[in-house]
Amino acid sequence: MIIGRVIHHINETGSTMDDCRNLARKGAPEGTVISANHQGSGRGRFQRSWVSQQGTNIQASILVRPKMSQLPSLNMIAALAASDTSQQLSSTKVEIKWPNDIQVFGKKLCGILIESEISGSDVDFSIIGIGLNVNMDTSENAEISEIATSLRNIHGRNVNRNFTIRTLLQRIDHYYCMLKKGQSLTKLWETRLNTIGKNITLSFPSTNRPSIKGTAKSINENGSLNVMLDDGSVFVASAGEVTLQTIIAT
Repeated sequence: MIIGRVIHHINETGSTMDDCRNLARKGAPEGTVISANHQGSGRGRFQRSWVSQQGTNIQASILVRPKMSQLPSLNMIAALAASDTSQQLSSTKVEIKWPNDIQVFGKKLCGILIESEISGSDVDFSIIGIGLNVNMDTSENAEISEIATSLRNIHGRNVNRNFTIRTLLQRIDHYYCMLKKGQSLTKLWETRLNTIGKNITLSFPSTNRPSIKGTAKSINENGSLNVMLDDGSVFVASAGEVTLQTIIAT
């Protein structure tokens, strides 16, 4: 077992990602986990804020030290593990929206963030951040009620957070060990995606590039998404550059 050999659980912090990074820079061992009952400055991709209530959800960051070639698979590991965990606790189908949103009935159940520090051609460390909505009643928050859900909302009752995070860490360890052994996770990850075949809009939050529309066709080994545009050309979308919205037919 690699993941969870050392676990630090704290009541409240600014960001478990920042806490984990500080430990990594001090030489913390691979597999170290930081979890918190609440974080005041939780964030997702493109510095978006992550809304959570005190003591209801899972906010955790996991330290890993992969090879450079393994970086694209970290997102797959986290998404597969969160999907497995959520599916084990839900009778409703759990899906992954490319690249890493865990969804039930089109509502977000879990968000994932990967951050790495790199020196030249070597990865110093990477941090897998996961925010899983467990017992938060999203219907009470107008800001997210239409776009997010939780295991409690799905079940209609509270879910054991300790059991949930243990299961999550076990699944992350399972997939990370597969990666360490040289096994590809791409095909398995692709089977969980609800994006392939959908008409989508891609936006570019970090640039002034206008959004584009097309059809999600397939996944490449590195996790990038092949999108067929209206003119017949193929655009290769990278998770670090774009956000995706599914176009709902009317």
